[in-house]
Amino acid sequence: MKVIRAARFAGATALAAGIYMLLVIRPLYLRSVEELQQEQIAKESLLLWGLGGWLWLLAILAWMIFLAALMHSYSPVHRISSIIQSGLLAISATLLILGILVSMNRFGLAEIGNGGTDPTATLAIWRALIDQFGMTILEAGLAMGGGLTAWICVDLAILGKLPGKWMASGAVAGILALPSPLLLPESIPLMIAFAAYCFWCLVLAIRTSLPAAYPDYS
Repeated sequence: MKVIRAARFAGATALAAGIYMLLVIRPLYLRSVEELQQEQIAKESLLLWGLGGWLWLLAILAWMIFLAALMHSYSPVHRISSIIQSGLLAISATLLILGILVSMNRFGLAEIGNGGTDPTATLAIWRALIDQFGMTILEAGLAMGGGLTAWICVDLAILGKLPGKWMASGAVAGILALPSPLLLPESIPLMIAFAAYCFWCLVLAIRTSLPAAYPDYS
């Protein structure tokens, strides 16, 4: 996929997932924490929660394609740093996907604890464990993915492959995502990082053409 198309795909999927997160997933999560009838919430919310997870999985796939298109188009493949970047992309994407998949199961626990003396308390414990486990994996994926995104942006700017002003918002997004293990569940830095990432996608998506990677040979 070409870089411009990859940027459009990444920006569109990230924006869709972010809007859905704000309007549907966040209220759903807060309701599940505060509402006493958690089994009833699980039955009503399973489809909505799962849809949010699949949207984020699509956004992660689009992010992978976007970074891979940038690296394939502009980074010399023989460099050690390019090889490391490719490996980090696979690892960080795997962590993010696992974190999303784990979190998608928090509303699928309605039957757990039915044989106990307090099913609601047992269900709450299992959900807390899933939340913590999923959040830990997501934190690792966000930190690694953020560092990788910032590295690629700075790397391409230093190499002179793409203008630094085009890469600046991507670098900001990556840097703000880097300390996720220390900041979460505080979401303000990640919200700013998300906005910067969408803006970075827009900067490249609106282009009709991009500079040649090797102008001397074009």
